[in-house]
Amino acid sequence: MKITTLIPAYKTKYMQELLTGLATQTRASHRVIISDDSPNGEFSERLNSPEMAYLRARIPIELVEGPKTGAYQNLRHLIQLWDGSSELVHILLDDDVIYPDFYARHFNAQEAGTFPCSISARWTANERGQPIEGMPIPEGVFNSLNRLVTLDAGAMFVSTVPQCQNWFGEFSNCVFRSHVAELLFQHEFAGVSYAGLWDLGFFLAASIRGPIAYIQDRLGYFRTGGDGHSSQLFGKYMKAAHLGYVALALGGKKLGRLGEYHARLCYHGIAAALIQRYSQQEDMLPFCQLLPQMAAGEAGAEDRFEQLWASYLASNGF
Repeated sequence: MKITTLIPAYKTKYMQELLTGLATQTRASHRVIISDDSPNGEFSERLNSPEMAYLRARIPIELVEGPKTGAYQNLRHLIQLWDGSSELVHILLDDDVIYPDFYARHFNAQEAGTFPCSISARWTANERGQPIEGMPIPEGVFNSLNRLVTLDAGAMFVSTVPQCQNWFGEFSNCVFRSHVAELLFQHEFAGVSYAGLWDLGFFLAASIRGPIAYIQDRLGYFRTGGDGHSSQLFGKYMKAAHLGYVALALGGKKLGRLGEYHARLCYHGIAAALIQRYSQQEDMLPFCQLLPQMAAGEAGAEDRFEQLWASYLASNGF
């Protein structure tokens, strides 16, 4: 099996760590396609600088210009460039870091069975790259003596959506098979878009195709703080991430993957979070009023959410 690494590039700040992670892999990627979406080509300029020459020479980099029309279009651009040329694919975000055994362990997992994707544990690190906390992994998984745990769709949905908790992480700590790449651009369950939680939604959608391989080893880190979307609480992406859980719960319920009880748990949890964080935000007020009604099982509330959510996504360019 071969693996292709896709990097939607924008930030130059963490390039040294990004390239070092790739250059030190004990089992290397077959191709590394970087799509430079930085405004004035700053990423390409620094990548081609003498400072990066040593690392650049150790990685099979294919550098292309990005479409510069948003992160989603850049990802689509990368998938088109890859075009099914390898059995395995890895989307590596430009501010995340993978440790030397990342690909080796994912290859081992994928060789153990035909899994739609393998997901490895990761650390959350501060701006300096120092690990500061782990993921909130469910006890049953965390305490397992197996380094590789398989999870079906039931376990995936129930352990994430009702608690409004993505303990799997992001695309950077997932390797997926070529046949599920199409799911990256569907991002909906039963007509309900989960835009805002594209990563978790993709993991759940993949689990419907087959069990997911979860690797217990922490094989990289996600950087918190800085200027990423996760640090901008009042930005449209973080607001959509909150509401995306409601969309996953409603869509999962329509698919028969979640029951009424678990869906209402999610509605209740997000209602509390919205009221605490966004009660003074005009665009969130309708959701602050609607989510408690959904949590109480009020007739028609879920239909009203679908309409309101679709309007929110359209008006914010999702």
